Amino acid sequence: MNKIVRKEQFSEKVFLFEIEAPLIAKSRKAGNFVIVRVGKKGERMPLTIAGADIEKGTITLVVQMVGLSSKKLCALNEGDFVTDVVGPLGNPTKIEKYGTVVCAGGGLGVAPMLPIIQALKAAGNRVLSVMAGRSKDLIILEDKVRESSDEVIIMTDDGSYGEKGVVTVGMEKFFEQEHVDKVFAIGPPIMMKFSNLTAQKHNIPCEVSLNTIMVDGTGMCGACRLTIGGKTKFVCIDGPEFDGALVDWDEMFKRMGTFKREEQEELAHYEEHLDSIEDGKLNIESSKTTDVVMDSDPTNDTIEVLTDRNAAWRDELRKSMKPKERTQIERVIMPELDPVYRATTRTEEVNIGLTKEMAMTEAKRCLDCAKPSCVEGCPVNINIPSFIKNIERGQFLAAAKVLKNTSALPAVCGRVCPQEKQCESKCIHLKMNEPAVAIGYLERFAADFERESGNISLPEIAPANGIKIAVVGSGPAGLSFAGDMVKKGYDVYVFEALHEIGGVLKYGIPEFRLPNKIVDVEIENLAKMGVHFQTDVIVGKTISVEQLEAQGFKGIFVGSGAGLPNFMNIPGENSINIMSSNEYLTRVNLMDAANPTTDTPLNPAKSVLVVGGGNTAMDSCRTAKRLGAEVTLVYRRSEVEMPARLEEVKHAKEEGINFLTLHNPIEYIADETGAVKQAVLQVMELGEPDASGRRSPVPVEGKTVTLDVDQVIVAVGVSPNPLVPKSIQGLELGRKNTIAVNDDMQSSRAEIFAGGDIVRGGATVILAMGDGRRAALNMDKHLRG
Repeated sequence: MNKIVRKEQFSEKVFLFEIEAPLIAKSRKAGNFVIVRVGKKGERMPLTIAGADIEKGTITLVVQMVGLSSKKLCALNEGDFVTDVVGPLGNPTKIEKYGTVVCAGGGLGVAPMLPIIQALKAAGNRVLSVMAGRSKDLIILEDKVRESSDEVIIMTDDGSYGEKGVVTVGMEKFFEQEHVDKVFAIGPPIMMKFSNLTAQKHNIPCEVSLNTIMVDGTGMCGACRLTIGGKTKFVCIDGPEFDGALVDWDEMFKRMGTFKREEQEELAHYEEHLDSIEDGKLNIESSKTTDVVMDSDPTNDTIEVLTDRNAAWRDELRKSMKPKERTQIERVIMPELDPVYRATTRTEEVNIGLTKEMAMTEAKRCLDCAKPSCVEGCPVNINIPSFIKNIERGQFLAAAKVLKNTSALPAVCGRVCPQEKQCESKCIHLKMNEPAVAIGYLERFAADFERESGNISLPEIAPANGIKIAVVGSGPAGLSFAGDMVKKGYDVYVFEALHEIGGVLKYGIPEFRLPNKIVDVEIENLAKMGVHFQTDVIVGKTISVEQLEAQGFKGIFVGSGAGLPNFMNIPGENSINIMSSNEYLTRVNLMDAANPTTDTPLNPAKSVLVVGGGNTAMDSCRTAKRLGAEVTLVYRRSEVEMPARLEEVKHAKEEGINFLTLHNPIEYIADETGAVKQAVLQVMELGEPDASGRRSPVPVEGKTVTLDVDQVIVAVGVSPNPLVPKSIQGLELGRKNTIAVNDDMQSSRAEIFAGGDIVRGGATVILAMGDGRRAALNMDKHLRG
C-alpha cells in the first residue's frame, strides 16, 4: 500500500501524483517505470517515473485519464492509498555526454522526459527541448523543463500557446539552427514514429521510449514484445528505450489496440469495477468443519515415534495383514468431477479427493519396506511409509505431521507433483507388475484432512538465532527453503516481485488443479512459523543484494524461477491474440481476467490453438475450454513423447480437447487489424532419438495444414529471467542466464545460494522444493561454520 501525499491537476484529464515509495525513490533512474495496481481487482498498469525525492521517499507519476485503470487511479485523492506500486523497472536511459541533444516530449510524454532532460544536462550536454500538445492546457511541467534546458520551443496544434504546429516542426527549427548529436522522443506512438523519421532525415540517432501492453512488467509474460531490428524484444526487459529506426511501428500500433474493444466495454461498466482497497493481508478462507473426525483419538506421539519403523504400533500394523493380502488390494481410483460439467467451471477442482475409507484401504497396500525405495524417489525425502502407516491406523493428523516435518507444501505436492515419475516410480509394487501405491493421493488426503479439521499443527521451531536470511521469490523453491530455515531458528524474509505470494503456484497453475485457497493456507502456515513476506519487491531493482547485506542479511537464496517465456520466432508470431502460456495463465489465474468485474482484459475466443505438450500446455488448453472455446492442442512429436503427466492428458481428452500430434506451427496469418486468423502447421514424422531420448520430429516435405484460429497460446517452455541474476555482481552464470551452483546449491558468491528453475532452467514443483531444502541444509552449515 502506497500513500498519495500530493495530487495536482494539470488539465481536465491529466493529474500529477506524488506517492510514497522510499525504496523505489532511492533506486530509480531516468527512464525507469513502475507497475501500478488500484484495488484488489485492478489491472497491472505501467507508468513511467517522472521524478523522485529520496529524502521524502516519494516518486512522481503523471497520469492521463483515458481507460478504466487510469480513471480509477485518477479518482484517488491525497491521503488515499494505491494498492500496489512495484519497480523501478526497465533499463534506465543511457546518459552520457553526447554534445547537443534535442528532447522532444509530446503531451504526457513531457513527464517521463523531464528526468532525462535533467540527467542529460547534469552530464554536460547542451539540451534543446521541444514541448508539444494539442492545446495550452496540455503543456505540462514547463517551468521544470526550462530549468534544465538551454532552449525550449513550445508547439501546440491549435496555436493557443507557443507556436502553431506539431512536435516535428519544433525539432526542424533546432536542426536548422545548429548541429544536433542525438534526439530523445517520448509521447504517443505516432508522435515518436514521426520524430524518429524527422531525425533520420538528418542522420541523427533517435531514442524512443515505448509504453506497451504489460501484465507483470518483469519479463514473465511476453505481452510487451515487439519486433525491434527484425528480432522480438521484450520492452520491459530489453527496453523501454530503443533506437527508433529499428522499431516496427506498424506492428506496435496494431498491438497497442489488442484490447481496445474489451477496454471500452469495461469503461462502460465503470461502477462495477470499483472495489474497496484491501490492506494486502492474506485472505485465507476458513475451511474448518465440524464433521471431520478420525477413526481413533489423536495421538500425542513425538515425530520420532511417528516415524520409527520399529515402534510397537508400527510392528503391530505390519502383523495385522500378510504382504500377499496387501498386494491383492486394488489401487484406489481418484473420484473426479464429471468431464462435461467440469469443463464449464474454472475454480472447482477436478480431483475430488479420497474418502477416509478409501485412504485407509489404499494405505494398507503399502508393504512398509525396510529399505523404502519410494523415499529415494522423493526430492524432499518425505518419510513416505511413516505417513502412510499413520493413515492406515486412522491417525490422519499424525500423518500430516510426518509430511510437514520435511515438506513445506504437502497439500500442493499431493496435487501437482508427478509422483508417477518420482516416488511412485520406485514403489516395490511395480516390480510385482502391480500398480504403485497412490502416494500422491494419500499425501493430499492427509494434508486436506488436517486443514479441514482446523487442527493445524506447526513443526517444531528452534530458538531464534537472530540471523537474517533473504529469499528472492515465493515460488516452491523459495517457500520450501524459507520453511526449513525458519525451523532452524533463522529470521527469514521472502521478497516477491508480484502482488501475491506463491509464484508459479498462483499465476501458473489453474484452480481446477490447485485451488488458491490451498496455496494460501500453506503460506499462512509459514507465516505463523515466523516467515515474513513482502510483495512488490524486485531484488536487483527495488533493492540490491548489496543493500540487503548492508541491512544485515547474512544469507540470500535466489528462487526467482524461469519466468521468461520462449517463443518459436516464426512469421506472424507477434500478431494480436497470440500469447505465451505465461501471459494467458497469469491473466486468467492471477488477474482473474475472465471475471467481468475485474480490470485486466482478455479477448474472448472461439477457436484456440495451444502449442506444446507439457503440463503448462495442458493447463492452457483446459483453461481455454472452460472459457468456452473449441481447443486444439498441437504437438510436434507423438502423444507417447509428451512430457505432460498422463493424468493431465487423460483429463484434457475427457474434456474434449482435440489433440493434433506430429504437427508444428511454421507461420501465423493475421487479418487487416493484425489479429491472428490462421495457423499454418508443418506435418512432422519421428526420426532418431535426440539427447533427451525422445525421437526427434522431422518435417514431412511439402505437407502442411492450415487451421482457422482466433487465439494462439504458445507453451513451448521458459528460460530463466535475467532480471535478478544479471543484477548481482560477481555471480557466475550458466547456460541461458541460469545461476551456476555447486552440489550444495551454493553460487560463486559464498553467501548466495539458489535453486529451482533459476538453476535448472525448468523444473517441477517438487524438484524446486528439493533444491530449496538442500540449499537450506547447506546454508545452515555454511553460516554455522
